[in-house]
Amino acid sequence: MGSNVAPTYANIYMAVLEGEHVYSSPLWGCVRGWRRYIDDIFLIWDGDRSELEQFHLYLNNIYPGLGFTMDCSQSKMQFLDTCVYKSDGLLHTDLFVKYTDRNNLLHFSSEHPRSMVESLPWSQLLWVRRIVSNDILVDKRLDEMCLKFLVRGYSGTDLAEFKA
Repeated sequence: MGSNVAPTYANIYMAVLEGEHVYSSPLWGCVRGWRRYIDDIFLIWDGDRSELEQFHLYLNNIYPGLGFTMDCSQSKMQFLDTCVYKSDGLLHTDLFVKYTDRNNLLHFSSEHPRSMVESLPWSQLLWVRRIVSNDILVDKRLDEMCLKFLVRGYSGTDLAEFKA
């Protein structure tokens, strides 16, 4: 999405597509959850597999050149930076980190404004707390994030303050 306005255009395009085609689909009744961020969609489906495949085919036939990909699972899916999984009949969330992820957090010695550098651990640890729904797992994810900051030159003393 090279241009600054590309996300805005994509949002407008997808909103029109949803309003004119998706919500009026005969299979829309099987949708129990539809969440979209720009052009990424997370869908909770309450129909059978063949109906899901029909809905996917329907989406791909709306406009030539527009293609929807589909990954589906009854136990675990990733959406953006979140992993959604089912446990004990409930949906839970965890961080999703691609295997190609590199620790590219802003280095503590960066020439960025100090306020930005110093607020980064707080914002990232808050992000972890907001995404991870399991209380035991959240502590593990907070420790992992703190380790990433230590590697990038932040002090453990400062991180302990943010983690508390």
